[in-house]
Amino acid sequence: MDPHQANSIAIRLTAGWISYCTRRGLGTPRRISPSDAASFSMLAALFMISISQPPQPTAGLPSAGPINRRPQQQIPSKHGLHDTIHRLDADMDTYERSDLQDLALQDCIPLEQLHSQAEEILKSSPSLGFEDALAEALVKWFKKDFFKWADPIICPRCEGKTTMRGMVEPTAEEREKGGGRVELHKCDNEGCGGVFRFARYNDPKVLMKTRIGRCGEFANLFCLFIRAIGLRARYVWNAEDHVWNEHYSPTLKRWVHMDSCEASRDEPMIYDRGWGKKMSYILAFSITGAQDVSRGYIQDWDEALKRRKQGSETELKKILDEITQSRRRNLTPEDVKTLQDEDNAHESWILKSKEPSEIDGEGRISGTQEWKESRGEAGGTSANPKPL
Repeated sequence: MDPHQANSIAIRLTAGWISYCTRRGLGTPRRISPSDAASFSMLAALFMISISQPPQPTAGLPSAGPINRRPQQQIPSKHGLHDTIHRLDADMDTYERSDLQDLALQDCIPLEQLHSQAEEILKSSPSLGFEDALAEALVKWFKKDFFKWADPIICPRCEGKTTMRGMVEPTAEEREKGGGRVELHKCDNEGCGGVFRFARYNDPKVLMKTRIGRCGEFANLFCLFIRAIGLRARYVWNAEDHVWNEHYSPTLKRWVHMDSCEASRDEPMIYDRGWGKKMSYILAFSITGAQDVSRGYIQDWDEALKRRKQGSETELKKILDEITQSRRRNLTPEDVKTLQDEDNAHESWILKSKEPSEIDGEGRISGTQEWKESRGEAGGTSANPKPL
């Protein structure tokens, strides 16, 4: 084994070791630093080289000679979304942590209030199930009363406008809280000199305190809150830079769209026909599997297929199916069948044509007008934002 091969194996061992320790809660509680990982990789590489020295030929026997290996360029490349899919799948374990769910219920979520609001919603919409009404109450409360959209970012000194000047390195405190990316916003008033550091935190525990962000922070924390109130949740990722959630409705027997940025529930065409967003891949992740739900959110599927250039559809389905099988490996046959029946029912719903609605041409609520227009999410009309 040459050093290059040993290093390749060591990198995979390092990733596996870190993932295993994280899942099992082993080791010290501090975050593993790049130097820790590099040191482990180096040791692993040296170990692989040391144990793979070719043995000396036995006296009287010819050497076996070099092993014929298939050239590297002949190995099929993996799907372009492979790493993203596996990262998103691993993130779902976070939302099952009882300590985070308990903290959300104790410090953030007004559960009794939401239950009362759900009962009122049922009076006006008796066809809904209680889970649907509770989800409706949650998404409205989260947007209106709990979490704040970050833009426009106001100067902390004079409360004037600011302009983003780029990304900067996180401070030790920001890094400790999981802020790997930090935006630097400076006041437009030269005489003020106000500066605002907007750290993009991923830790739901931190977000429960900051209560500010954009769609990534919204969907991240909202997914935890859905689970905390006892509903089943999915995290939905879109390749065109947006994320949202879904909850499962026993009444409707399907997964239901929820976007806490927009205080929106069960409006799957809000992006395509409302914002005018041209999308390609939309993938949903839960603690029990992963699913390509793109057709449930896109009107013109033939056009969308032209935008799906990350790899073959067969390979994408294979990756998602493998994740689903792995997630359900330890479930009972009865539970697996129930989930499979749910998958099939949702697939059937996805394939149905979606009727026009009041959202057609209505642009995005969250974000500044300039930002929405730059992303192609301002909609086809100047419809007024819907009330929360």
